[in-house]
Amino acid sequence: MNEEERAKRLSDAIDVMLKGGQPEADLDDDDLIELLRIARLRHQAGRERAANARASEELVWRVLKARMLARQMKQDTEAEEDPLL
Repeated sequence: MNEEERAKRLSDAIDVMLKGGQPEADLDDDDLIELLRIARLRHQAGRERAANARASEELVWRVLKARMLARQMKQDTEAEEDPLL
């Protein structure tokens, strides 16, 4: 197998993995297997980062809502204390 064919097989296998599938198990070239192992690790890390990003987004929204509520409560209290408002 020439270098171009090896590169194509690797590219195809990574494409399958990025879509959530498992590449063909007949890859017996040590370099390809190692590269696929690294690709799997990166894929897993990316999924974990995406999950963490979602949790962070939810936290930011909760903090924003709490600040908005606190500001509204402060304005309501100031309005009650100052009859001119």
